[in-house]
Amino acid sequence: METEENFNASSQRSSSPESSSSSDFRRIRGRGRGRRRGRRPGGVRGRGVRGVRGVGARRRINQEAAAERVAAAREQRDIQLRATIATLEEQTLRNLVGRICERDPTFVFDVLNEASQNERRQGYHPQPSDGVPSWCTCNHCREMPSEIEKLCCGQTPTNCFSIVPDFQRVVLDDLVLLVARRYREDIIAAAPDADLNRGNRHAAYRQFILWHHGHLGARNRRVIPSCCVWRIRDKFPDTFSQYRGFIGGRLG
Repeated sequence: METEENFNASSQRSSSPESSSSSDFRRIRGRGRGRRRGRRPGGVRGRGVRGVRGVGARRRINQEAAAERVAAAREQRDIQLRATIATLEEQTLRNLVGRICERDPTFVFDVLNEASQNERRQGYHPQPSDGVPSWCTCNHCREMPSEIEKLCCGQTPTNCFSIVPDFQRVVLDDLVLLVARRYREDIIAAAPDADLNRGNRHAAYRQFILWHHGHLGARNRRVIPSCCVWRIRDKFPDTFSQYRGFIGGRLG
């Protein structure tokens, strides 16, 4: 009897309104949290972030495209301007420069700087007809701008280093110099020299040193005989006869 009464009382408590509403509230609240927790990313907020990023990327692309169009327009304008200038006569150009300097006096400095550059471009490139220096024994050397560069190969006129066939093949051959330049550019990751004659000239200097002295190492330099230097410079001259000359290293 006590067991049956306890069971009935327990049944009544479990079926009371307060107990039922509390259980329902917990179930509802749990489902609510479940829905919030289970909401997959990529809702309105996620789409908004991606949308902002997409707008930024499109704006950057548009800006780059606009910059490219401006650069192309300027390049086209410069081409047309140079073509127009090329049609003008020399006296017309001189008068035009004078009027530009009157309109903007700062251009006077550009004119003076260019005039000074023209004076410096006289250069130094003696010819064989200028005579053989007193310190030369091979009869193929020419005067040099510094004392350290006044070096002769020391051979007789018929055995001068600069006229033997090997010098032509190893030092002056265009294909050999092309391969030597490309090999060096690949080793030191250097860009090709925009001045082809200068690139070939320096490559020829290196070829002679390698041929005559072997590998010397970094900053270990030797003077090239004058006869060989001018043979190289005759084939690959500088436009304004401006040559750097010998620059000593740690061992000479």
